[in-house]
Amino acid sequence: MHMDIDKANTLMCSCSKHEWLEDYTLADTIIIMTCAFGIKKDYSMLVIADVLKHAKQGSRIIATGCLAKLNKAELEAIPHLEVKSFNSVLQMLKDSSSSLQAKSYTPKIRQNTVIISSGCLKKCSYCVYPLIEEKYKSKPMEDILSEVSILQQTEPVIYITGAQETSDYGVDLYGTRKFSYLLGQICVKFPNTLFVIGWFNPDGLTDDVVSIIEKYKNIIHIMLHMQHNDNNILRNMHRPCFEVTESKIKRLHSVRPDIQISTEVIVGFPGETEEIFNRLVDYLEENMELFHDIGVASYEPVMNTLAATLTNLPDYSVRQRRMEIIRKKFNATAYPAPEDFKPLLSSFIEASLYLG
Repeated sequence: MHMDIDKANTLMCSCSKHEWLEDYTLADTIIIMTCAFGIKKDYSMLVIADVLKHAKQGSRIIATGCLAKLNKAELEAIPHLEVKSFNSVLQMLKDSSSSLQAKSYTPKIRQNTVIISSGCLKKCSYCVYPLIEEKYKSKPMEDILSEVSILQQTEPVIYITGAQETSDYGVDLYGTRKFSYLLGQICVKFPNTLFVIGWFNPDGLTDDVVSIIEKYKNIIHIMLHMQHNDNNILRNMHRPCFEVTESKIKRLHSVRPDIQISTEVIVGFPGETEEIFNRLVDYLEENMELFHDIGVASYEPVMNTLAATLTNLPDYSVRQRRMEIIRKKFNATAYPAPEDFKPLLSSFIEASLYLG
């Protein structure tokens, strides 16, 4: 959601020759940002059907975003729907005489989040995102500082996050990770603003990052996703081993016992037995003092990911039951996987029938 809002702002700030409307039924061109995550795929198809039904005659309807990348052929089979990558939509709208400079960037859609990068270098086996955003791309530091400067005028708390992975910030622009330096610059320039670090891989919690968090108390929260505590599961996930992750979390907690650390776990991953799941629950029970909150996702096999080829996948009912156990026991935010995986065109036909 934060990434799509950031992209929508980029579209609207890159062009002045169009008038942006809140009522799409009046628009000459309609751009739909689609989502490929779980049940949001069905919702994206419902939105497409709704727009095709109610848009004014002769309007241009464009689908972009995650589904446009992963399911391009299926979307192109829908009459009167154009399918374009985000960059091609941006190029279509962009004024030939203008460029998106940080000083002129005034977001049309407000959010208390600054997206510092897109793409991901981690290649977790269950995640489809690297197939959607193939290259890791960091925003220039001066652009980020400009966005923070704008937001801090109205927002007491600002999320600093990558679209999917935050810890590798700068590797493409500066040849090495620069997140600790960026974070230090932000905290020095805006000492009266509170900051949350989002989507942070434990691998990126290096000594320099911990030192910055220890030094600047206006960093109040970090999202560190451990995903599991079983090393065989983590190995198949292509995630850091548990002992390394746990040591980093405990070290951060020791130098900043006041900082809020949130985490997320995935249950029902291929190979997760009842015994392995129970050990995860026991660990969370015994270490709740480390975490401010917990999120839990029931594993969803996603087409074209490595994890989808693994065997010993627990039944859907087992995955849901395990997710519910953690949700209830730890008051966790739950991300359930859909039970059935209908082809996108089936979802579109069902949505069209629903809309009449």
